[in-house]
Parts: sequence; structure tokens; C-alpha cells
Amino acid sequence: MIDRIHLKVLGNFEVSSKNRILTPTSKKAQALLGYLAIERNTPHNRDHLADLLWGNLGDERARHNLRQALSSIRQSCGPVIVTDGDLVALDWQDCASDIAEFLSGAISNDQFKLAACLKLYEGDLLENIQVRSPAFEDWLRDIRMQIRARACSAIGQLADLLVRQGSLEAAEDAYRKRLQMDALCESAHRGLMSLLARTNRRTDALRQYQLCEEALHRELGVEPEAETKALLQQIRDGLLNAGQDEVVELHLGQDNSSTPVVAVLPFDNLSGEEDLYFADGITEDLTTALSRFHDLQVISRGSSFAYRGKDVPEAEMAAALGAHYLVRGSVRRSDTIARITVQLLDCERGLTVWAETYDRPLKDVFELQNEIVSTLVVTLVGRVETARLKQVRSVPVERLDAYDILLRGKYHHHFFTAKDCQACIECFDLAIKRDPNYAIAHAWLACGYGQAMVHNLGDVPELVDLAEAAAERGLELDEDESECHRVLAQVSLSRGNLQRALWHQRRALFLNPNDDRSICAMGELLTFAGEAEEGERWVRQSLKLNPYHPQRYWSHLARALVHQGLYADALDVLQQIARPRIDDLVYTIVASTKVADHDARQRALDALHQTSLDFDVLAFTDTLPYERVEDRALILNTLRLALP
Repeated sequence: MIDRIHLKVLGNFEVSSKNRILTPTSKKAQALLGYLAIERNTPHNRDHLADLLWGNLGDERARHNLRQALSSIRQSCGPVIVTDGDLVALDWQDCASDIAEFLSGAISNDQFKLAACLKLYEGDLLENIQVRSPAFEDWLRDIRMQIRARACSAIGQLADLLVRQGSLEAAEDAYRKRLQMDALCESAHRGLMSLLARTNRRTDALRQYQLCEEALHRELGVEPEAETKALLQQIRDGLLNAGQDEVVELHLGQDNSSTPVVAVLPFDNLSGEEDLYFADGITEDLTTALSRFHDLQVISRGSSFAYRGKDVPEAEMAAALGAHYLVRGSVRRSDTIARITVQLLDCERGLTVWAETYDRPLKDVFELQNEIVSTLVVTLVGRVETARLKQVRSVPVERLDAYDILLRGKYHHHFFTAKDCQACIECFDLAIKRDPNYAIAHAWLACGYGQAMVHNLGDVPELVDLAEAAAERGLELDEDESECHRVLAQVSLSRGNLQRALWHQRRALFLNPNDDRSICAMGELLTFAGEAEEGERWVRQSLKLNPYHPQRYWSHLARALVHQGLYADALDVLQQIARPRIDDLVYTIVASTKVADHDARQRALDALHQTSLDFDVLAFTDTLPYERVEDRALILNTLRLALP
């Protein structure tokens, strides 16, 4: 009988059997074993493994090195690897690993199982493994973060349990271990401050606040949260006395200061086994595409796929993954049709936020996959924001973190009124004060300034400068923040630099190709550049992707149609706009004049006079950033004919 092999991947990597060390000498072989132990739920294709560790060497050499590594593993560890054609996996009948035990314990509500689970966490995954492979390094970085997050969540849950049970010494140890892992965790600082104060160590509690303040200032340049400061004042005022009956529950495992965390679970394959790749492709592409939105944190594929085929309650899965929202769905294919169902679940409240079924003709399978993923991404991002906003809308702003304040600002921004514009700028400003390094908040502040120009809330050149400075600051903080490039495209457009605007817009789309706002903006810019037919195609794509789109998408589509001479189609689109702006009224006047729809023209003229008593045709057309003279002339000459 073969001795059972144990793989230790938490902390330093090690392979042993009956206290004998069997670890292969080759670092790449160790990395391969570690990867197979961590990504244990499915066999892995040889090409994938070769590319993961030797992708820079070319296909033939990479496959050769993989064969050598597998041979080295068999020589040092015995027959722990099983193969089936091109598929490679560990033989779990003869193997065990600490990561499997850790993950099982991390989702428990039992104090002793949590403690045993944390005892296994000797450090980050594969701490002593360093290999020169970008693909492996990227995977290891992401999975380390996920496992560390689970360990932190488990510590927080354990600390809560210990506090409730009155095991304060053990709870203090848990808080301190949490802070060793992340010195910036304010909820852990608060837990320790409260515990120290309640055990007659007021000086130590005050010192703990000082340590928290110093760490935040040193690492992030920010002050402690309002909740932490309030706790400090309670301690100073002697309100947290030893022997009090009530103990504050801090719930370290649910850090509400983070942005929403989303996990995409493997989509169920309701067709034959040969279609599993299609369901997995939808799941993986959706995970990757969602991760490009910096407003969300997305759990890695490896972590989510650990739950394939397991009958685990959704709340337990979410807790183990550290996720606020779960995305789950199914795929069924026939010869001609693919049906994809999808649900967005709010696991904190036990609600289904959104559900939809998509039926698509099955022509090009990969084109279909891309279309569905893009549609899902845009819808999910919007639904996550809506769900989160419902939770925080009535909460006093002083209790909100930077993300939720940003969300409230976006809520006002989308109403597109002067009053809401002022409110959104105030929110974005406050979000930046809460977190000066919050890149996307700077981008949205720039967007708020852009809207302020429309509502005449200040000197236009000054507002353009403020918008540009805010977006540039966002890029200094995060050069890959697509939102900043999207805003800078609009800033460049307002300055009349259409080519610079197109450069920023293309960069925004490169960084986040599934952002419907960038897709629509590209259509707007191409229309101004004299490519109205191509502009229409981009805008229609954004409408298709986002069924909850802002009304300005109709405006951009109507403009593209007008400049193709499709005036009746443009009028039909303009009628979709509930609250037309001056631009919408102008294009309505142009289109209705061209098709001799006198009633529609008169309604638009009346609305324009009510909206802008001193409307100046020449001044207005001068603001339109058309590249071609004939495009501007079409608007100018038609308005001169229509207006008295």
C-alpha cells in the first residue's frame, strides 16, 4: 500500500509522507504540484499547464519541460499524478492537502473548526515558490489575495464568537493576528480598542487608536473612519467600562468599507458533456470582463470554480468567498438556439436582485459567447449599483464609506438637473476627502464638472480646467482607470480637439471594452468626426448592451441618423427622450424641418423658447465640435430657416 502524500501549500511549500520530506528539487515542479493542489477541482490540459509555467519558451519546449517536471514529481513523490490523454490532475485517493482542510474550515460557524482552520494558515500560499513565469505569477498573486481574504474573514468570525462567549483573552489574540495580516483593518483596531477598554486597559485602548491612526496615515495618507473616531471618544469619556453587559459585535468578516465583491459561479451545463467548454467559457469571460470595472471586486475563477457541482447554500458560498453578490446561471444548447439564464443574488439580504433569460440563434458560437458576456456585464454592473444604492440611500452620509458616497453622487448625476449636479459634485468631493487615493472618485468629479457646464453652474473655461485636473489626478493614482480616459475624451471634445478625444476614448475602450458608456461615447465622437454611419453602429451597440441606458444615448443615436439624412428615423428616436435638452430640441427641429413635420417642429420650437429665452443659433452651432464644415452647416442653415 502506497503511503498517503500530504501537500502543504500554506506558507512554505512542502510534500511529505509519514514525516519524510519528498519535495521535488525543481522549483517549476514544485510550482506545478502547488497549482494542481490549489486548483484541485478539475483536471488541467497539458497545453494550459505548459503555457502557465513555460509560456515564454515556445510550444514545443514548454511541452518538453512539462514532461520533465511530471517525471521529476513521479520520481520524488511516487504516482501522485494521474493523466487521461491530455488531462493532468493529482490522485486525491493518495493525496491530501492543507488548502482543502483550510477551505472547509473557513466556511464553518464552529469556533473549534475556525481555530483549527486558522492554525493551518502559516502564511501566504507558496511563500517559498518563485518562478519566472508571468502567467503563473499573475495567478499566484490573485489566489493569494483570495485565500488571505478568507483567512481574514475566518479570523473576524472567530473573534466575534469569542467575544460573545466572553473568551476575551482568546479574542484579543485573534484581533492581533488579524492586524498582523493587515495593519490597516480598522474594524480589527476597533475590536481591540473596545476589548481593551472593557478589560480596564484604557491606556492600551488609546494607544491602539494611535497605532491605527499612524498606520493609515503612513500607508494611505488618510484619517481613521468616523466610527473609529467615535469609539475613541467613547473610550476617552469612560463610556466603555469593564463589566458592561453589552459587547459591541464588530463582524470583522464583513468589512463594509470595501466596494461590492462579486463572485461568478460556474454556469450549469444543461446540454451534453461536449458543451461543457461553452458554459465554462461564458463563466470565465464574464469573470474577466467584470474585473475590468474598478467599482467592483471580482473573485478569481479558481476560487469560484471550487464550488462546481457542490450543493452548498448560497449564503455559505458567499461567506467563504467573501462575496456580497453571487452570479449564477445555466446554459442549454440545441442545434440552432442557445439559451442562457442568469441571476444576480444579494447574499447579505437573501434576495434575487435580477434575473434574465437570453435566447440567441446559434451561428458563430464564439461570437455568441462574446455578445452574451458583454450584455451580462453591462447589466450586472448596473444592477449591483442599484442594489447597493437601495441599501445606502437613507443612511446619513457621515456613516458612509467612500464607495457608497460615490454611488450616491452617481445617483444624483444621472438625474441631470442643476440641483442634482451640485449634489453630485458635493458627494464626489466628499468621497475624495474620505479616500484621497480613490482614482475613480476623481474621474466622476471631473464628470460632475462636465455636467455643470451644461447647467451653467460656473465659468465654462474654469469648469473645463477643473474637470481636466480631476481626471488627470485620477490617472496619476491609477493609470489603467478607464473612466478617467473616458472623461478626458469629453474634456478634449469640449476644447475642440477631436483627435485627442478619440485617442482617450480608444484608450478607455482598450482598458474596458465592455463599458457601454465608452462604447456610446465612441459613437458620439465618430459622428462629430464625419463618420455618422460608423457612429450609429457604436451607439446601437451600447443600446443593445445596456437596456437601462441614460437618455443621452438616444441623443447620440439621433445625431448620427440626422447626419446620414435619415430624418424620419431620427424623429422616431428623439420621441423616446422624456426630458429633452437643448441639443435634443435642436435636432428635432432639424429633422422635422427636413421631413416637413410641422407639428413636431412647432412643439420643439416652443420647448426651445421656454428652455432658452435668448437662444443664439450661431453661438450654439459654434459649440458643436464637428470636424466637417458641411455637418455644422446643416445644423446652422436649417435652424436659421426654422427660427424666426
